[in-house]
Amino acid sequence: MKFTLPKYGVVLAVLIATSLNFAQNNNLVDYQFISPVPNSALHLQGTSIIIREGRQIDLRTLFSSKITVVGSVSGDHFGKLILSDDGKTMIFKPYEKFYPAETVNVNYVQGIFTVNGDELLPFNFNFRISERDPDKEYIRSAGELLEYEGNPVTHSSGEMVDLYSSKLDDNLPDDFPTLTINISNSTENNYLFLSPFDITGTLGYLIISDNYGIPIYYRRTNSHQHGFRVQPNGLLTYFDAGTRRFYAMDSSYVVVDTFKTGNGYTTDIHELLILPNGNSLLMSYDPQPVRLDTVIAGGNPDLITVVGLIIQELDINKDVVFQWRSWDHFQITDVTEDIHFDWQWIDYVHGNAIELDYDGNLLISSRNMDEITKINRQTGEIIWRLGGKKARNNDFTFINDPITFSHQHDIRRMPNGNITLFDNGNLHSSQFSRAVEYQLDEENHIANLIWNFNYEPDVYSWAMGNTQRLSNHNTIIGWGIRSEDSRAITEVKADGTVVFELALPDTMFSYRAYRFPWKTNLFVTDPDSIFFESIPVGGSSLITISLINNAADSINITSFYNKDSSYTVEKTVPFNIPPFGTVPIDIKFEPFEDGYFRDFLHIRSDTETSRVAQILVLGGRTDSTISNIHDENIQLIYRLEQNYPNPFNPSTIIRFQISKREFVTLKVYDILGREVATLINAEKPAGNYNVEFNANNLASGVYVYRLQAGKFSDVKKLLLLK
Repeated sequence: MKFTLPKYGVVLAVLIATSLNFAQNNNLVDYQFISPVPNSALHLQGTSIIIREGRQIDLRTLFSSKITVVGSVSGDHFGKLILSDDGKTMIFKPYEKFYPAETVNVNYVQGIFTVNGDELLPFNFNFRISERDPDKEYIRSAGELLEYEGNPVTHSSGEMVDLYSSKLDDNLPDDFPTLTINISNSTENNYLFLSPFDITGTLGYLIISDNYGIPIYYRRTNSHQHGFRVQPNGLLTYFDAGTRRFYAMDSSYVVVDTFKTGNGYTTDIHELLILPNGNSLLMSYDPQPVRLDTVIAGGNPDLITVVGLIIQELDINKDVVFQWRSWDHFQITDVTEDIHFDWQWIDYVHGNAIELDYDGNLLISSRNMDEITKINRQTGEIIWRLGGKKARNNDFTFINDPITFSHQHDIRRMPNGNITLFDNGNLHSSQFSRAVEYQLDEENHIANLIWNFNYEPDVYSWAMGNTQRLSNHNTIIGWGIRSEDSRAITEVKADGTVVFELALPDTMFSYRAYRFPWKTNLFVTDPDSIFFESIPVGGSSLITISLINNAADSINITSFYNKDSSYTVEKTVPFNIPPFGTVPIDIKFEPFEDGYFRDFLHIRSDTETSRVAQILVLGGRTDSTISNIHDENIQLIYRLEQNYPNPFNPSTIIRFQISKREFVTLKVYDILGREVATLINAEKPAGNYNVEFNANNLASGVYVYRLQAGKFSDVKKLLLLK
């Protein structure tokens, strides 16, 4: 006998199903993060589904069958349900892509538990796949430098004087972008990182340069490179516009990792941050077909391309564990007044920077909204919006800054809690660019301008640019794409004094510029610095160093370079260092006049398209500079203290202070003037030092220790009692 459900039973079943679905949708509020956002649209066909309730998940209860995913056209979707390395984030990765324009239903009923034995509440939600044709070629898709289209791309060099230049290096390729140093008074010995590209073609370079414009590393490429920098974990990273992904190199310049956005999105050039836990932050531009009559009254009823912003966090397995989309949180009408709704291509956000904030949340910079937005990294919700004068949204009151910022780049949080950014100034009444620092009161929403720098007369950089605060409180400014000015990098002190300035050729620009300490490990010297002491004028001395190959392949050393002719290398080039081998090199110091001599020896391995150089620090003095210096200014900032304890057995501590980076020697002599120990013979940065002297192998008696740092010299006695 066939069972037939009574009519009222059908109604009851519908009521039960509706009630269950309502309850499951209500349970969504108990989940910390869900992507795609329930009931959202414009998702790509390759999207994954991210669920985070907030508590640690019991991996033994995690099976793909626990979650059902059904496309309204494509039907059931099977896939992998995995747990990210945080133990909280579940990711469903479908084996097959979804179909365009279909609605996808995600349903979980029961069976997944936390490590504490609590069962996750059921949920049910839908999202919609974009109508975007995945095979369509979007001419200005993600990763392109949209900013410079329709803008002038040339500049003039003005009246600047070439103090130093990479032209001094005659071993560079003909198309190497000349690095012209106009000012060089920086006390920073860290290296400059830039990635100049030719805006009229495809030529690109990755460059690490010293303060004289001489590269210690470069690589020539046939595609534009961007964002060349050192990450907090020590890896070098850069974006390759040809492959549309980021690469990471170790200190031997070997590519050890790649980074690209997931869920079908194309990686954008503007940002890669590698986080302390090994996760990474990236962004993507998302061109979508949109009818503007659904956005504004009288808008274009035809489909045009509107570009959204995607922010992703990838775990160490490169799975997307967090995804934030402008479509879910911004309005297309948030765009500034210079972006017009009668265009066929509207980039309404143009994100250009991501910063991990001190509280673990995210700061993003949206150029075409004149806005810095703080986002909750756990939930994706907006915490606050800091908008410039022309922004549609702003939660803050500005103090000491009537013009605020416009079309900014490179939001960064400083250790002191302040933020810096590069203000391009496109919508200022008089266009000019500057670096700015704001003190933010996030509770009362007050932004106080406490520092800024701009040139007089003004420099205007209508695209790109960045700021970087250095450990000595100076600021590096990368000027991006400039109008009528060739200055590309500036280092400025807190008081506005320019201490370094680098210019690039007319058609060469660098998206960002940085300073970082750096030393390659491909091949090294032992020691990494040498010092010649008490050499008479006209005399000479040799020191032998070891050049060590840390690679499994031989390395061809092609040339040496240094500026001071008092130093020469007694070794013919080229020569090979065998795999994991060592080659001795003699360095000769022959002073022709009295004084202190400091230089840097570049030991190079060049090819037609690249250079790797190791730097050996050279120091030396003539015998007439040994006497103690009694300049009061030097004595105030250089100090050698009495050792403690004294008398001692068998070890004691020697303390000293130097005010700037110097080549330092600290040596111990017996009462007859014979050297018994060298405690320091190297270049040291400014600071206070505690050096232990162990005299286990020495006899009791009086000894003398002497500190020499630049022009400063001092001597003290110590007593060893055994």
